[in-house]
Amino acid sequence: MMSAQLIVSAIAPNRPGMTNDIVQLVQSFGATISESHMTVMSKEFAVIMEVTGPWNALTKLEHQLPVKAQQLGMLTMIKRSDKPINQPKMTPYRVTFSNISDRTIIKNITEFFAQNTINIEELNCRTLLSPQSDQYSGEVKLTVSLSDEQSPDDIRLKFEQFCSEQNLQAEITLLKNC
Repeated sequence: MMSAQLIVSAIAPNRPGMTNDIVQLVQSFGATISESHMTVMSKEFAVIMEVTGPWNALTKLEHQLPVKAQQLGMLTMIKRSDKPINQPKMTPYRVTFSNISDRTIIKNITEFFAQNTINIEELNCRTLLSPQSDQYSGEVKLTVSLSDEQSPDDIRLKFEQFCSEQNLQAEITLLKNC
């Protein structure tokens, strides 16, 4: 039987057991979560996941998930998707910025990667308020991909120059076993 996939996102008030409820809900339709990102922001639980399975299981999930999710207090969005074909070979890197005090710097960070034609596969940022000083400190973690046509050494030099100009502490490392 041919496998298909859906991208599902949901937001709901956070409570213990929310992750379990979502996993059981997806599996009750005969589907499998192949990739997911779940987090709590403020008082809300948020998830985006890729769900795979036979086309009939995903069709049931598409039609019945909104009603079931509403019973759990969730807002959902669902979109059918396909695996990319003939995608060029990409090499993933982890980029970590630490001790960020300027909460608007993320615009400059994403702009750097866009201007250098580097795809951001994943972006996570966290801002913490220091209880001693009322100062913000943050961290930004990205997973980026370089194509075989891009020179890692050239990108690294541009990256180091960017970090120096922006007064950022950062490192870029090759991700292995991806």
